[in-house]
Amino acid sequence: MSEKTTNWWTSKLHNLTLFRRRRPDEGFHNFIQIITSNNYFSGAIMFVIFLNVATIAIETSTSLKDSHWLLFAVIDNVFFSVYLLEFAMKLYSDPIAYWKNRYNLFDLFVLVMLVVQVVLDAATEADSGLSALKVVKSLRALRALRSISFIRGLQVLVRALISTFRTAVVDLIVLLLLIMFLFAIMGYYFFGYDATGDKEHWGTLSQCMLSLFTLVTVDGWTDLQESLDTQSRTTRLFTITFIFLGHFIFTNLFIGVVINNIHKATSEFNEAHRQERLATLEHKKKYLVKRQHEEVMQVVEKQRDGHFTNFADMTKSFRDTLRHDDITTIADLSVNIQWMETFLTSLDHQEKTMHRCQQLHFEVANTLASLKEEQLSQTDI
Repeated sequence: MSEKTTNWWTSKLHNLTLFRRRRPDEGFHNFIQIITSNNYFSGAIMFVIFLNVATIAIETSTSLKDSHWLLFAVIDNVFFSVYLLEFAMKLYSDPIAYWKNRYNLFDLFVLVMLVVQVVLDAATEADSGLSALKVVKSLRALRALRSISFIRGLQVLVRALISTFRTAVVDLIVLLLLIMFLFAIMGYYFFGYDATGDKEHWGTLSQCMLSLFTLVTVDGWTDLQESLDTQSRTTRLFTITFIFLGHFIFTNLFIGVVINNIHKATSEFNEAHRQERLATLEHKKKYLVKRQHEEVMQVVEKQRDGHFTNFADMTKSFRDTLRHDDITTIADLSVNIQWMETFLTSLDHQEKTMHRCQQLHFEVANTLASLKEEQLSQTDI
């Protein structure tokens, strides 16, 4: 390799390294990124959440709370420290992407509630019955919902439910309210308008809507129907018609909308997971290319310093640095997965065609043999 070529390679590789600006704490930042993206880190946070939920449930016991109040306070502070450390590590790992994740924002809201609780506990030691403190402590149950941030399946369900309530549920509720209003007006004039009517359940429009809501949920509707049977047996037709419309039809419609949104959310989740895998593969390719460039630059530096006598020694040293597990990007069709699948499928079709041709040849040979035997038998006769 000539000195001119060596200098050209050195300048190119040096320019590639200059394009990337390194932060002063890059090593520690990469270490934090590896930790926060590790599954063991998520599993540890999930374990802490489950322990925290169990502690909150045990703390509802008055006897245990009064006898071990100091222990519960220390444990709560430990959980608060773990959540605060998790927030700091995730924010330091990727401060831009953290705010784009809605589940991270929900975790931050829970953390803020913890901070408010700590502040109120310190400020209202004498008045533990403060209403604001009771509200904040009741929000401690939201910590259980933090598990959604670590379970992808729950995220798909939550996304589907939110999409359902944001789109189709509003239309279904409006339509159900219109039908309930129609039947409420009919029920008022049928059962509550006369002096001898059922004023308790059908006396006003609000009472009619409440009675119809009982029919929609079919919870205790038999008691309501017994009061209507005192007026006439034909009231059962009204009840059955509304239960059929309000309960069976709208319930099935709601279930169908939820299932459709869950299917859509699952498809989107699978597509996003595929994109993540492609991004991970691309990141690995860039890392391997960068490592190979660094190794080439080292070889070129050694060649420039005169450590090698000839080009053969330099290539031998570079070959020794290669590993068997290195991923080599090749654009040849022979290593393209789609091409290989198509080629194997073509071979299968070719094998089936050859088998059919053989069967056809056997049939032709048998037919010719039969004709020859008939011809010989006729000649003997």
